[in-house]
Amino acid sequence: MNTIEFLQITSAVVPDREALVEVGGTNSKRITFEEMYPLVVKLANALQGLGVEKGNKVATMAQNSADFVITYYACAMLGVTFVPLNYRSKDEELTHMLNVSECQAVFVSERYTDLVSRIRPTLTTVKHVVNYGAATPGALAFDDIVAAAGEDEIWTEVDDKDATIIIFTSGTTALPKGVQLTYLDMTAYVTNQQPADPDVHEKLLVSAPFFHVAGATAMMLAVWCGRTLVILPQFTPELWLQAVQQEGTSHAFVVPTMLKRIMEVPDFEKYDLSTMRQITYGAAPMPYEVVRKACDVFSPRGIGLINAYGQTESTATLTFLGPEDHDLSVDTEIKEQRLRSVGKPMPDVELGIMDERNRLLPPGTEGEICVRSDRVMKGYYKQEDATSTAIIDNWLHTGDVGKVDEGGYLFITGRKKDIIIRGGENISPGEIENVLEAHPSVEEAAVIGVPDVEWGEVVKAIIVPRAGQKVTAEEINVYAKAHLASFKAPQYIAIVGELPRNAMGKVLKTDLRKEYGTPTNDGA
Repeated sequence: MNTIEFLQITSAVVPDREALVEVGGTNSKRITFEEMYPLVVKLANALQGLGVEKGNKVATMAQNSADFVITYYACAMLGVTFVPLNYRSKDEELTHMLNVSECQAVFVSERYTDLVSRIRPTLTTVKHVVNYGAATPGALAFDDIVAAAGEDEIWTEVDDKDATIIIFTSGTTALPKGVQLTYLDMTAYVTNQQPADPDVHEKLLVSAPFFHVAGATAMMLAVWCGRTLVILPQFTPELWLQAVQQEGTSHAFVVPTMLKRIMEVPDFEKYDLSTMRQITYGAAPMPYEVVRKACDVFSPRGIGLINAYGQTESTATLTFLGPEDHDLSVDTEIKEQRLRSVGKPMPDVELGIMDERNRLLPPGTEGEICVRSDRVMKGYYKQEDATSTAIIDNWLHTGDVGKVDEGGYLFITGRKKDIIIRGGENISPGEIENVLEAHPSVEEAAVIGVPDVEWGEVVKAIIVPRAGQKVTAEEINVYAKAHLASFKAPQYIAIVGELPRNAMGKVLKTDLRKEYGTPTNDGA
C-alpha cells in the first residue's frame, strides 16, 4: 500500500475537515483534507517537471509546517523516497546525508537557506533547492512552483518493500546512518489505528520534529485517522498551552523535556485543557520525578498518559505504558514501580532479552533488548555491514540494555555502548542515574565511565542540581554509597548547570565523555 492512499481515502471520507492547522508561526495556515489533496497533486506535478521521478530522493531541511507534510505526500505520490534531515546537524553531517542518499532536490525553511547555500558546493547530486519562503539566487520558491504546476493526478505503482522514507540516526558516535522504512513498514504501523470516521473528530498537536521517526509517524497517523494535525513550527511551553486551548486539541505527542517545561509554566493553571484526552510522551528516557508529577498534574484532569518506547529502526513504538498504568488511584505501590518501565510490547512486536551470544534470557535477567516485527527497517542505506550487525536471524538488536519483569513490563537500564566495565563487573548507567535522581537536591543525573589504572573504568556522575538548591560531590558520594553497591557508587562527580541533549531530548553521552571524561571532580 502506497502511503499516498492514506490521504486519498481520508480526503474522500472527511473532505471538509481541517487536515493541517499551522499555529504560532509567521505564516499560519488552515487546510482541509479536500484542499490538501490537490496541493499534493500540484506539488507532485511540479517535482516531475523538475525531473524528479520514481526511485529518486528528495530531502527537507525544515521546521515543522503544513508545507512539510504536503511535500512528503507529493513524494509518496511519485514513488520518491523522502529524506527529512535534522537541521541541527553539523555541516559535515548534512553534506554526508545529502550525498550518500543521492538527493535530487532539497526543500528548505527560510531560516536554513544560508546553511544550504554554505554547503551547496559540496553537494554532488542536488540539482534543485526549493525554499518554503521566497525565491533566492539559485533556489525556487515553494508557492511559485505549486502555483505553476499541472493538476493531473499521478498514479505510481510501488513495491511494498520500496523505501518511502529514509531517516538518519543521530550520529552521536559516527556519521549518521540512513534507516530505510518501507511502504509496508509505515502501513503496518499506521493501519493499526482506526481509519478516518465522519463521526469521530480528534485533533493531534505535534511539537516533536517531523524529521524524527516519532514526528514522521505522528504526521502519517493523523492523516490516516482523519485527525486535524495541529502544527507548532517551534515549541515553547506557552505556545503549546495556547494551541491546546485555542484549537481544542484532544491528543498530543511530546518529548520528555517538553512535558517538564509545560508543567513548569508559572501560570499553568490558567490554561483550559478540558479538550485534551491523551498525551503521549517518548523518544527519550523520562526522569521518574517528571513522570510522577505528570500523573498528579494530568490524571485528575481526565488526561491519559502514554509512554511510548521505540526506535527509528523499528518504525517507532515498540512498547507502551498506557493510561491505566499512570492512574495511581489504585494499586499505587506496584504502579509507581512500573512508572520506571516503558510498558509492554505492542501487539505486533515480539520482545526478547538476549545475551552476548544471542541467546534469549529469562524474565528478570538483564541483557540486550531485541525485537521481531513486520515493521523492522529494510536496512541502513548502503551500509550492509551495519545492517547485518543490527539484524540477526530477523531479530533487531536495539543496542539498549534492559530486563522484563514477571508482569511483562520492560525496564531500560542503559545503552549497550554505555555499559561501564569496572574490573570485569558490568555496570548499567541507568540504574545509578535512577538512584541519584531520587536525591532531593538532584534534578538530573547522567553516568559515564572514565579510565582508571587499577579497574580499567570507574563510574563518574554528572549532576544537575534542582533549581535554587546546592549539592556537593561529598553529599552525592555519601548518598550513593548508602543506596548502591560499592563498585557502582560514583568515584568522580561533576556538578553542572544542564546536560547536553539532541532535538528529541536524549542526553548526548558522547558530548559528556568529551567534556567530563577525565577521572576528576568538576565544578564541585
